[in-house]
Amino acid sequence: MPASRKKRTGEADRKPGSLATYKKKRDFKITPEPSGAKAKSRKRLRFVIQKHDATRLHYDFRLEAAGVLASWAVPKGPTLVPGERRLAMHVEDHPMDYRDFEGVIPEGQYGAGEVIVWDNGWYELAEGDDPADEIASGKIKFIMHGHKMKGMFTLVRMKPKEGEHGDPWLLIKDHDGNDPKRYDVDEHPESVLTGRTLDDIRREKHPKTWTSSKAKDPPKRAAARAAAKTKAEPLPHIKSVELATLVDAPFDDNDWLFEIKWDGYRAVCTIDAHGKLTLLSRNGLNLLTKFPQMADLAEAFESIPIVVDGEIVSLDSKGRSDFQRLQESQKSGGDLTYVAFDVLYADGRDQRKTPLEERKALLERLIRDDALVLYSKHVIGKGKQLFAQAQRNHLEGIIAKKRGSTYVERRTRDWLKIKAQFEQEFVIGGWTDPRGSRKGFGSLLIGAYDGKKLRFVGNVGTGFSAKLIAEIAKKLDARARVSSPFANDVVANAPVHWVKPDLVCEVRFTEWTRDGYLRHPAFLGLREDKDAKDVIVETPVSR
Repeated sequence: MPASRKKRTGEADRKPGSLATYKKKRDFKITPEPSGAKAKSRKRLRFVIQKHDATRLHYDFRLEAAGVLASWAVPKGPTLVPGERRLAMHVEDHPMDYRDFEGVIPEGQYGAGEVIVWDNGWYELAEGDDPADEIASGKIKFIMHGHKMKGMFTLVRMKPKEGEHGDPWLLIKDHDGNDPKRYDVDEHPESVLTGRTLDDIRREKHPKTWTSSKAKDPPKRAAARAAAKTKAEPLPHIKSVELATLVDAPFDDNDWLFEIKWDGYRAVCTIDAHGKLTLLSRNGLNLLTKFPQMADLAEAFESIPIVVDGEIVSLDSKGRSDFQRLQESQKSGGDLTYVAFDVLYADGRDQRKTPLEERKALLERLIRDDALVLYSKHVIGKGKQLFAQAQRNHLEGIIAKKRGSTYVERRTRDWLKIKAQFEQEFVIGGWTDPRGSRKGFGSLLIGAYDGKKLRFVGNVGTGFSAKLIAEIAKKLDARARVSSPFANDVVANAPVHWVKPDLVCEVRFTEWTRDGYLRHPAFLGLREDKDAKDVIVETPVSR
């Protein structure tokens, strides 16, 4: 540890990881709070901020560290204004199960009063490698990715005033380029889980409480696991996913719901009755080997066994997915999100014959870890408005789905896609010699199948780093062949070389020309999750 971060006397006792003080203060025969145990830490660290009206109104600020929630009471609540400071009194560690607690702590119990989950999400360290060590040292600097709290913050311990009890810290919002001039925490009173406020809970005659258990699984999940074992229908084997048909324009229709089109790897998540996770691409590729950070999906849902259809994505600070960023995250081990948009099996039942809108409502209820899993929200009827939003935010497009449709394992017109920008997969059939100082190849010759014939549609020479060119060049050399795999003539401005057409790539382009070629194509990445024979020329049809 650097000299500037040496621990002060007694700091070893302040390192997060013990729930002894938490349990000592509570009678779990009376309080609905989770008794909990230390949890296995994850790569993506979670946080929760709970608004708590106890003796005094305050905000409980909790960061995952060493398998528990290190906790501070912030009387005035957090702020997004850089430089503003908030007193934060360090309190006992809480169990990880506490991050979902919302309800009433009974009279006579420690902290009696109403609680809501005011914000939650995940955070990353801006300094150091272990949050528990940072907290023990008296300072932790971190970047929050929440619904309300975003950006860089610092928590730093202060020297208590003479006669002052407790462990005072300061919570400080740092300058990070996103610097509002004002922020009023009272203007955002609602829970991010339910939309309720503290006043809503006070008005309820029988407010919901979260009943705790010292079992490894929360009771809801344990009960679902037991029920699934005794009376479950067989877990289905999903051979293919439902695919959307490309149409030419957005539309409004109250019989349809509309979602954002996510730009990543389509992935079917299956968790069996024993908690074993499989994560397969649409062509059966094991995506856990490609994205090992997705292993935590095994604990992400309330009910098991379960089968969920979704997309592995990399999100930017504005919540936008991008396939090229996903490729970079795959290599760097960066944080990823599983966007869940359909549930095919849950609560011991095959759900594929259940109407879509009911399946989605069930899915939203079953998501347990909303830091790793993002529920794909939708709007009813207003496709044109969502499409305009997708265009403004430079998203790939939107998906339209019939509200009452069942799930079928093929391309269907019950699901439609409307693209805000052109992007699709193509087959690599060859490459051209490089020019100037460039090495490896100049451009890739790409095409798509029209029936059984591979049709050349253009060459893509931008979107590559030198490292990526070298990686792809090795794959091309291993697939060399003497004849063209394309059924039509290839137009190129340099000598060409042919390859076996089994590599698939993702390409973004501005439009199709009248004679069927791509205009201004740019390479986004290779797609191992799609078979070359399934790559067709996608031309939009009328709805």
